[in-house]
Amino acid sequence: MSVSMEDVRKILSSEEPDYEAAARLGGNSLPHLRALIDGDDLMLASKAAYAAGLLEGDAGQDAIVAATRSGDPAVRVAAASAAVNLPAGSAVTVLTGLLEDPDPGVRKTALSAAPEEERAALTGRVRERPQSPPVPPADTGPDEGQSTTPMPGEQAGSGLMPGEGVAKGLMPGEEPGRGTQSSDQPPQPGKMPGEA
Repeated sequence: MSVSMEDVRKILSSEEPDYEAAARLGGNSLPHLRALIDGDDLMLASKAAYAAGLLEGDAGQDAIVAATRSGDPAVRVAAASAAVNLPAGSAVTVLTGLLEDPDPGVRKTALSAAPEEERAALTGRVRERPQSPPVPPADTGPDEGQSTTPMPGEQAGSGLMPGEGVAKGLMPGEEPGRGTQSSDQPPQPGKMPGEA
């Protein structure tokens, strides 16, 4: 059966794709699924990755492995989800790298997609590898091209939230000196500031 890119797109472009119809397209759809996975439309790439897992046996394994290398975590999650439909050995091939993915959603999906009989071995491999602690990103201020326009009601450059007064720490509508203890009055356990 001849399958065109138009056939594949028609099935996958709907909001709720008919994945059974995608599976019926068979192995002839693989070049088109692979092209969609490598394409710029991330929604179609995700759907194509999942559809590749529905092909008979492990026919879609290479396409799914390509999806695991996507720069977008949603496509990698789809690849992990697709692995559920693969034979155990192929699923392990797909999931091994995803269990170490930097995105927690990808790792969680990969773990839940692991074949039951392989789950302990896969998680054991991940634990055996030395992990370097994550390095927090440096706070360098707004990224280039990121707007620094204040939000509605925000006082530009003040760091104050909408409605917040000049006296730091006051809630909108609160007045300085009201409802707070004076500095000469020691705090009482179990009491909120201003409570008798």
